[in-house]
Amino acid sequence: GALISQAWLLCGISPDVLSEQIFNTPAQYPIPLCEASEQESERIRSIYPAGFEWTTYNSRFYFQQGAGSNIVGYTQQVPVEELEEYRRLGYAGDERVGRDGIELWAEDYLSGVHGGELYVINPTTGAIVTKVGESAPKPADSVYLTIDRNLQFYAEEAIEGFTGAVVVLERDTGRVLAMATSPGYDSNIFSPDNPNGSTEYSDLLQLNQPFLNRAAQGQYPLGSVFKIITMAAGMESGLFEAATTYDCQYDWTRLPDQVRHDWTWQHCQDRLAVGKECDSSDSVPSGLLTLSESLMRSCNPFFYEVGYTLFQNSRQNDIANMARAFGLGQLTGIEQIPEQSGQIVDPPTVIDVVNQAIGQGEVQVTPLQVARFIAALGNGGTLYRPQLVEKVESVDGATTT
Repeated sequence: GALISQAWLLCGISPDVLSEQIFNTPAQYPIPLCEASEQESERIRSIYPAGFEWTTYNSRFYFQQGAGSNIVGYTQQVPVEELEEYRRLGYAGDERVGRDGIELWAEDYLSGVHGGELYVINPTTGAIVTKVGESAPKPADSVYLTIDRNLQFYAEEAIEGFTGAVVVLERDTGRVLAMATSPGYDSNIFSPDNPNGSTEYSDLLQLNQPFLNRAAQGQYPLGSVFKIITMAAGMESGLFEAATTYDCQYDWTRLPDQVRHDWTWQHCQDRLAVGKECDSSDSVPSGLLTLSESLMRSCNPFFYEVGYTLFQNSRQNDIANMARAFGLGQLTGIEQIPEQSGQIVDPPTVIDVVNQAIGQGEVQVTPLQVARFIAALGNGGTLYRPQLVEKVESVDGATTT
């Protein structure tokens, strides 16, 4: 009991999950728990519950089981196929180098500069003829991120077990305060001295793309959040105003041979299926709404109507243009980590426009793009380039970039 409760506190492993692992694992096989610093693990080591073992090793360490690993990345030994390239850059070849995330982006800062001397050698005797030149070594710089480590930790905890992402931006600067993705990984597993590393890496490979940073690389149809874009496009066209009204019922039937439903219709069907009446607020039609109210109520038929009306007035690209103006379907320019652009296409048919109006069809955006455009709504219209690096500081405390 003490082992399970303390492992939960330190490693975040659910008591039920760990109990099942213990029950299903032969006694002679160790069960990896997690990696922790001396300070983090002080309590469990002092209690020393039955069945608990730990191994001490020295390594670059990522706190809180690698919180932010999808941003920070990891290091590995120089790959054999890249050894010559690194040697030309002054590496000896036995170093660990950044392979993903900030570790990769900031390798030149974090590795420092290798000093060296260059001599002319007598090829016959091997004696030094003359010194040609020398360069002094330079210690590594420190890279400070914009991430709030506490916020990052709890953002990751909130989506654990789900597939998805969380992005938190500072509205008026574009600073990234948290960027969580799930499933993720712990950068500590790549330490060659970590006794849990090989087992944890094998388990990691069973997950759904744990190395994909879904916040910046995941591309998804946005759905109802996109209605903000559609509302803006409708008002910009002059065909709609915030006070324009529409009777939002279950169905929208403008397109031949197609009946499109509001979300309240499905809720009604779900209630009927269990013998209830369609009398709750989420299962009756919304009725007469202004455009502003339809956004709050997320009325699908009104936004179908906006897309349809724009098409009928030869303005079928207005929604796509507005989306691109808000930074959707294009790179944000974050730079320090890989990102995908998503896509916003000019819809060729009325069906495509109507689908696009509620963020479906061929709409593909990243969570980072969405957080950025929502921040722009809140700050008065400025699309800031997201930033992850606060500063790079030399060992003497001078800010280098």
